[in-house]
Amino acid sequence: MIPGRRVAAAAALLAAALGFAYARPLIVLETSGELLLRLRGVRSAYVQAGPYRLRYLESGNGPPLVVVHGLGSNAMQEWGLRMAPLGRHYHVYAPDLPGFGRSERPAGADYGIPMQVESLRAFFAAVRLERARVAGISMGGWIVARLAAEHPELVERLVLVAAAGMRPTDEHPISVAALLPRDEDGVRRLAVTVRHDPPAMPSFLVRAILARRIGEEWIIRRTLESMGGGHDWLNGRLGGASMPTLVIWGQQDRLIPVAYAAPLQAELPHAELVVLEGCGHVVIADCPEAFDRALLAFLAAPPNGALPTRPMKQGGRS
Repeated sequence: MIPGRRVAAAAALLAAALGFAYARPLIVLETSGELLLRLRGVRSAYVQAGPYRLRYLESGNGPPLVVVHGLGSNAMQEWGLRMAPLGRHYHVYAPDLPGFGRSERPAGADYGIPMQVESLRAFFAAVRLERARVAGISMGGWIVARLAAEHPELVERLVLVAAAGMRPTDEHPISVAALLPRDEDGVRRLAVTVRHDPPAMPSFLVRAILARRIGEEWIIRRTLESMGGGHDWLNGRLGGASMPTLVIWGQQDRLIPVAYAAPLQAELPHAELVVLEGCGHVVIADCPEAFDRALLAFLAAPPNGALPTRPMKQGGRS
């Protein structure tokens, strides 16, 4: 091929790639994200966990650590960038819960907390985990808290990150409506609700996020309907979770206010509370370095180490 034709072919290829990125930005972001994770040693696999086929991420070779994502999210989106750093110390497993990410989406499921707790218990059995350190964010925190209370033999240490599950109060409302955006403004409101200082998003990316959220809305609505029944609140249910526990919250959480942190801590027999300044609901994304410091220090503490009885406030953003 002569040079002029090579330049024209390269330009056409570049234009096609840019056009695809504009039309399908989430596919591009997810594919590039998965490639980056693979380069960092993060593996992806599927397993049959009870009745559901689940996709999960895996990293490292140390003691087992299971991390669980929140509502409307998935393992890669929420925990992906933390997999390699945590994998330097632990064998990390991050499953996509049924209905989310690339795991199975059964049409007849209610996607409620009991279903997800049983799915997580089945995941432990499927990957042959007898006991692990366990962490969950938001709805994932609700799920792992119930797992720890109902199956304490599975959980060596427990980490609850901005956990949902405490009975809502009129004084501190939870912004559930933000989870169901219906237009581009709704997507931007969602970003501001879950992030303290969200990055700017171009309109073509906002439109793609909106289309994805609307397509998955039926799952989120079923989950919220099950939650709203009021049968699964954590209040009064966590006495069996006697393992050392860390509760982490962002001071600027607009989705589940930090006012719920201390009452959740009080439900747990052996819990410490760390509040990170300058961080919103998705503490992992807003303050990754501070989050890693708090998490790793807690996970590595001696088995019988004394836990603080009062909340500790730490700087979040570096």
